[in-house]
Amino acid sequence: MTSDADDATMSRRGLFRAGAAGAAAATGLAAGSGTVAAQYGGYLDDVGNYDGTHDYTGQDEVTVAVGAVNGLRFGPAAILIDPGTTVVWEWTGEGGAHNVVAEDETFDSGETVSEAGATFEYAFDDASEGDTFNYYCTPHKAAGMKGGVAVGSVDDDLVDPSADGGDGSDGGDGGDGSDGGDGGSDGGDGGSGDGGDGGDSGTPLTAGDIGALALSLGFAGALLIPLFYAAHRKANDEQ
Repeated sequence: MTSDADDATMSRRGLFRAGAAGAAAATGLAAGSGTVAAQYGGYLDDVGNYDGTHDYTGQDEVTVAVGAVNGLRFGPAAILIDPGTTVVWEWTGEGGAHNVVAEDETFDSGETVSEAGATFEYAFDDASEGDTFNYYCTPHKAAGMKGGVAVGSVDDDLVDPSADGGDGSDGGDGGDGSDGGDGGSDGGDGGSGDGGDGGDSGTPLTAGDIGALALSLGFAGALLIPLFYAAHRKANDEQ
């Protein structure tokens, strides 16, 4: 199998481009023998964030972080893709300057880059099922900054990428405030009844009636009570 240097491109937020394939055309894609797990061959044993192979089959493009975790990791460390899938390595800007180099020189991003947002991509158009590509960051390989790309199938524990970080979509019902209570919806009759008889208009108001009215007026009525009693007494004397 062979690869074309044009398959690999690099950009730093659109400010830089570099030849990425290196000697890829001469060496070609390395077809693996045996299972993919055997092809890892312990390569990822010293990679702190290696937790199995993250299954990205069914996707046309997959992104891998460069400078993940402590700045000295690829994230995820190992991925499973379909033949023809494009892998995009994107720099986080953490951990200093990095590059992406395949052990078999199938792909090579070139000089190390430290700027966040820089990307390098490679399309695995010529890869076959069972192929595996181990790669590393040149200045940080000894620190465990290594990764793997498995194509088609893998004899390894598969990790569901959609389960990463948990599903926090359910935030709880937060209570059902739809029942706000009656809240005094019955406002009461509020004097809806009859206003009472106004009394016979022809009935004269006696001094006693005036005194009772004065008492009902409270303090002001108390001041008027002596006057009402005097008027009432005078009326009785004249009878």
